[in-house]
Amino acid sequence: MPPPPAKTPGKTTAPPPAPATPPPAVADPHAGHDSHAGHHAGDDTTLTVAADCLKTGEVCVQHCFVLLGQGDTSMAACARSAHEMLAVTRALLALAAGPSDQLAAQARVALAVGERCEAECRKHEAKHPACKACAESCKAAITRYRTLVG
Repeated sequence: MPPPPAKTPGKTTAPPPAPATPPPAVADPHAGHDSHAGHHAGDDTTLTVAADCLKTGEVCVQHCFVLLGQGDTSMAACARSAHEMLAVTRALLALAAGPSDQLAAQARVALAVGERCEAECRKHEAKHPACKACAESCKAAITRYRTLVG
């Protein structure tokens, strides 16, 4: 144990500072938002069909990549159309999540891309379940997108 510090004559030692007071509690920025439950302004039906397209489309594209890697070039058009469908559907999903004046315009694009994707996947549906699932989800989405386009 070290020796205590030497006292200097005529100098008083100040007591140590008091411990700092704890910072005030931070208020929850989401407190009081319970009344917002159920106020979702998005289009749930469109969200559902678009999300299903994304899921089955991703599986389809990956399946096509495997086959393309094995030299099956007959899957190129299917992979391309599914890839485009995924890009367009991601944008549509974002617009459907909240009120957007552009949802119908994006649905028009998604309709055209979805029809092409469904047609390409139908060519392979008998042999490849991933293509069949993608075609079926595109068909459901196409039906929904037609209602949005009017």
